[in-house]
Amino acid sequence: MTAASALPTVLVTLGSAVLAAGVTAILGGAGFLTAQDGSEPDVLIVDDSWLDDPSPLDGAAVVSLGSRAWVEVLPDLCPHGWASLPADATPAELIAAVYGAAAGLVTLPPAWLAPPDDEPLPSGEVTLTPRERDVLALLAEGLSNKRAARDLGVSESTVKFHVQALYSKLGVQSRAGAVARGIALGLVTV
Repeated sequence: MTAASALPTVLVTLGSAVLAAGVTAILGGAGFLTAQDGSEPDVLIVDDSWLDDPSPLDGAAVVSLGSRAWVEVLPDLCPHGWASLPADATPAELIAAVYGAAAGLVTLPPAWLAPPDDEPLPSGEVTLTPRERDVLALLAEGLSNKRAARDLGVSESTVKFHVQALYSKLGVQSRAGAVARGIALGLVTV
């Protein structure tokens, strides 16, 4: 964010011109400034059309509008804050997501944190190793594998190994699912 403005600058890069106009109007009405040509925005607003090649987003604060697939992509690309919302997010959710991403936070709708109703919680006691607990706690903080590896003093492949072990033990297929299941089982708090 610039020193002259308390609000982050945004750049809306959506595939649909109608959706882009609506998002731009909502953010403009909330007082956000649009990044000018050539200037670096504080937050990029993207949609699922970026999923084919999200690499240009690397390092930027991003708010994605669209599918839940972003929850798997953004932690590794955006270590400084990101948000993922469904395309039908409310204006208030969009504004909160932009503030959150610009502040370096991770923002998701609550429904995306809870495991789907058709996935039963694992029966019996789930036992995690101390390192798996450490990795789960870092996932709950929204850290990427690279950042978690740095914080733990291990390689990124070691973190990936522990993440896969967590998925298996918790019966989930995503980072958000692991955190939600960990919360539900009392293995991690946020």
